[in-house]
Amino acid sequence: MTFVVSKDNIVGEAGGGFKVAMKCFDKTRPTVGAMSLGLARRALDEASKYSIERKTMGKPIFLHQAVNFMLADMAMRYELAKLAVWRSCADYDEGRRNTYYASIGKLYGAIAANKNASDAVQVFGGNGFNKDYPVEKLMRDAKIF
Repeated sequence: MTFVVSKDNIVGEAGGGFKVAMKCFDKTRPTVGAMSLGLARRALDEASKYSIERKTMGKPIFLHQAVNFMLADMAMRYELAKLAVWRSCADYDEGRRNTYYASIGKLYGAIAANKNASDAVQVFGGNGFNKDYPVEKLMRDAKIF
């Protein structure tokens, strides 16, 4: 498909639109990464709280090794994604090109949000699919990232 644009309507250099679009991503990727961080953190917080309240075999489920490992993995994913997003923001604030860390932060933030939401549903067990609990909605919302 080819478009003809008069010289009066060209913004910047002719043929430079791709570069402009890519620079735009340097601003928007950290924002999307930060949104996914919020969801990943909320999933971790909800799963942690529930694992303290819910008891099986006479003890809270967070004391069961499998649940404890899952919570640790959720925390690790959140923290790693946060480092990449924050680094991209710091680079941008300092006037440095942030494309590398912005891309990593957005991608890994989305991975962390989706996996943490999925793991939170697992921690909640059957209640994870119940609309009375928040992780059911987190699982649906994470798919946007």
